[in-house]
Amino acid sequence: MINTKQVGYLGPEGTFSNEATIKITDSEDTLVAFDNIVSIFEALADNEIEEAVVPIENSTEGSVLVTLDALMHYNLKIKGEFLLPIHHYLLVQKGVTIDDITLICSHPQAIAQCRNYIHKTSKQVHATSSTADAARYVCELSNAAVIGNRMLSQKYNLEILDEQIQDYDNNVTRFALISHEDDLQITANDKTSIIISLHGDKPGGLYDVLSIFAEESINLTKIESRPSKRGMGKYLFFIDMEGHRNESKIADALQIVKKKVDFFKILGSYHQITVGGN
Repeated sequence: MINTKQVGYLGPEGTFSNEATIKITDSEDTLVAFDNIVSIFEALADNEIEEAVVPIENSTEGSVLVTLDALMHYNLKIKGEFLLPIHHYLLVQKGVTIDDITLICSHPQAIAQCRNYIHKTSKQVHATSSTADAARYVCELSNAAVIGNRMLSQKYNLEILDEQIQDYDNNVTRFALISHEDDLQITANDKTSIIISLHGDKPGGLYDVLSIFAEESINLTKIESRPSKRGMGKYLFFIDMEGHRNESKIADALQIVKKKVDFFKILGSYHQITVGGN
């Protein structure tokens, strides 16, 4: 018997999140689109879905802050991490030329990732809630273009007027697979993520914590602070590191860190893979 799952993602169909989810999940899984990231976490926490795929960071625009806040708020784990190369295309109705266009539409993230290209075109910009919404908008307007992925051209019968228009060739988005449990199997390409907060305003508090990882030769791949929402100057620190929490040196370091901080949460251990982008 095939074990199928319901997997939530940031919709609608045709978005980069949809593309990533298709490439990450099994073909038998049922994909469920949500309007926003918080709704995805709520549905997963309430067992309405079994897993979820959410964007967590873009290589040019930085972290997706609502995802970080949700990881703090909900008792869920990161089960996998997937890197999707992001390729942006300029899509139009069939027969429309660049001279016909007066308006470029897309999600704010896509607009930000193509700002140099947009500036050179001298076209007006219209932000939408998703790249798919922009595509539907462009289907009704012969003077408009949408910035999005190749999936949009296929789904909405749009022509590719220009391709690879992102400002940076190495534009990549990290997507996290979220579940109730993380991946307990140790592999050669694992990462572990935690959240901590420090005791008061002790000088050198963060240095003391980071030195624990340095002493164990644990490579930290990311450190990011977020307001704790408990007062001005009080922060949470999101830390990613190489290795699995069940490895002895990682486990030992985390036990020491846990005793030194005011708040400690393991977001999960997981392996990282790159999936092809269109």
